[in-house]
Amino acid sequence: MQPVATSEPKVGVANRIWQRLRRGRIYYWPVRTLVQLGFFLLFAGIALARLNPSFNGARSWIILPVVASVKAQGAIGSTLDATTLLLSQAIFPWLPIGIMFIVGALLGRFMCGWICPVGFLQDVITGIKGRVDSVQTRTHEYWIQLKYVLVGITFLISGTLGLALYYGVGSDYQASLGPFASGVFIAITPDGTLFGTLPLILAHSWRFLGTAQVSDFSAANLGSWLGGISALTWINILILIGFVYAAWRIPRFWCRYICPVGGIMAVFQKNSLLGMHRDPIKCSNCKECETACPMQIPILDLDWKKFNDSECILCMACIDACPAGALSPKFP
Repeated sequence: MQPVATSEPKVGVANRIWQRLRRGRIYYWPVRTLVQLGFFLLFAGIALARLNPSFNGARSWIILPVVASVKAQGAIGSTLDATTLLLSQAIFPWLPIGIMFIVGALLGRFMCGWICPVGFLQDVITGIKGRVDSVQTRTHEYWIQLKYVLVGITFLISGTLGLALYYGVGSDYQASLGPFASGVFIAITPDGTLFGTLPLILAHSWRFLGTAQVSDFSAANLGSWLGGISALTWINILILIGFVYAAWRIPRFWCRYICPVGGIMAVFQKNSLLGMHRDPIKCSNCKECETACPMQIPILDLDWKKFNDSECILCMACIDACPAGALSPKFP
């Protein structure tokens, strides 16, 4: 996938923002950034706490449809992780499924754009890059389907395991799945590595450095330490590196093509009460909204009365970018 640059000179953007501020225009991006930062600090705070080897965190009972791995033991959990964990214990996940239905019906993918820590990381990377690139339309539409395939694989594994355990014949199946028994995206996830696995490794390393003697720093000991890190952990570290690279190349890469939570909530987004409205009288079809959209949504091709595109994360970037103020949120 080759991203196509669709940016404009930063001076022009700054001047346009300044003119709108003079007209008293309200912008969503400062509020959204503060909200994202606040929720991100919840995860980063837990990650910093894990640098203390004596830290013993507990999983939170608060679950939302965001990417928040149980590995991080954060203040917020993921409805997807809760679902697969309960299925691995032969318990039907009434609560996480109910939360997904309620949030999805009311807000669609709003939490992807405003709360999810993985989404915030991608926005920061795009902000550092300084422009929003797009992918060729045909390629973009093809790769969007990948996350739905991953959702299907996740629920196929967890669902069949839950049924097998419920009928008392799943112990061998569970053992054969190994670390994937609790859920595919619990075993493999960039946020779990960043907020959970890596801080834990660093904590153990610092504890070793605090008590080690000079003779302990030998090639054999180093090799033994590296060998003690599981293959799955190394795979997750490589996935985290790939995640950062992909987010640099393509805005919201994870949300567009990989995220299973986004795939689930995209189904609700199409019919959620919260959507977007475009005023056809004010709109001049300048495409500034489409250029600013991190999810590459063809806004001008959608129904102007109210559009609920399944890929829309309701980040309101299109509203901020529109020079005529033709876009606005619509509820219901």
